[in-house]
Amino acid sequence: MTVNAQTENTKAAKENSNSDNAEVLLQLEKQVSVAVWIQFIGQIMEAYYLSKIMLVSEEVRSDANERQILLGAWVQTAGQFLESIGTTKQILTDEEKLTLEAQEITNLGDWLQSLGLVLEANAGTQIILEEKQQELEPTKFIP
Repeated sequence: MTVNAQTENTKAAKENSNSDNAEVLLQLEKQVSVAVWIQFIGQIMEAYYLSKIMLVSEEVRSDANERQILLGAWVQTAGQFLESIGTTKQILTDEEKLTLEAQEITNLGDWLQSLGLVLEANAGTQIILEEKQQELEPTKFIP
């Protein structure tokens, strides 16, 4: 009889533990969603201010690499927005089909962010190479 009572207590403890874990997991997922939205706010601010710089500076506006950096920032912003939407939808649904759709949205956002990052990194590399090339050019001697 005591073994049976101990087994029942162990089962009850495991069920409570699983319930507690599920609650902790849900809270952590909600915090991830908030963090992703905060990232989106930061990303949109970056793209916005880069756009403002582009409007103010003719030198920046006329440089194809600088325009590519701006494009990359906006592509990342779109991707971050989709990731935010997808992450939030995943938390708000228990339905398997809707969860899968939300995961697809999140994944598309990740891909867009990656594409934007590649655009920015490529343009940044080109800018660095151009600056190094200018340093290597001999200065002209004008008598």
